[in-house]
Amino acid sequence: MKTKKLLFLTFNFLLFTFFTACSTKTTPIYTVIKSPKIKIADQGFLEKGVGYKKIVIYKAGMEPFSITIKNSFICINNKCQDKKNVINSLNKQYPADFFDKILNQKPLEFLGKIRKINNGFIQTKDAYLYKVTKNKVLFKDKNAHILILIKFLKGKG
Repeated sequence: MKTKKLLFLTFNFLLFTFFTACSTKTTPIYTVIKSPKIKIADQGFLEKGVGYKKIVIYKAGMEPFSITIKNSFICINNKCQDKKNVINSLNKQYPADFFDKILNQKPLEFLGKIRKINNGFIQTKDAYLYKVTKNKVLFKDKNAHILILIKFLKGKG
């Protein structure tokens, strides 16, 4: 029964994506998100549209997990909160555009110096590691026990 529901949800998502393709870009991804409040890892999609970004992760036998990031709020499984409060609950040093920068594969200013590598860059500072390449984003905060890994399965997101 759960497999049928997952297939139905996947089909509806793909159908929705097809009809809104003019305004959105959807990229298949493999994502790992570990924090004190969230622990999830599996394949899904990164959807970028006008004024929002959304990660949907499909875990076999479970409801899809989603994070939607808009200008002033973040929704986790359709429960929305003020963006600044969500980010501050993770770490008060993270800037308001923390998730936007990660999903757009841009440097994080609070980490300072950028070291160029093949197909990307690395930023390190104290307990932080942020590595961006053409097909992968890795962010680690050892003190806050946060890991964000996004692998783009078909080219850059």
